[in-house]
Amino acid sequence: MASDELKIVLEDGKEKFDTVIEGINMVRETLDRHEQKNDEQFKKIDIEFLAVKKDIRELREDVTVLREDVSGLRQDLNDHRDNTELHAGERRKKA
Repeated sequence: MASDELKIVLEDGKEKFDTVIEGINMVRETLDRHEQKNDEQFKKIDIEFLAVKKDIRELREDVTVLREDVSGLRQDLNDHRDNTELHAGERRKKA
């Protein structure tokens, strides 16, 4: 009789452990899915970030070219003013 009760208690304990193990496995699967989703999102963000960095580099280069162009135009304007008959006798403010 004690042996039958022991079997029942052991079987109940085994069922509870199986339930806990199943729950742990479900949580692991859920975490794995979330981890995979997060990895994919971070990869997309990294790709977008690199694209933005490239755009910023190109914009910096464009700004440098524009600065050089504006500087050249200012110099041309000042040279033109210096060489114009109307302004030959006056010293105008440099652009």
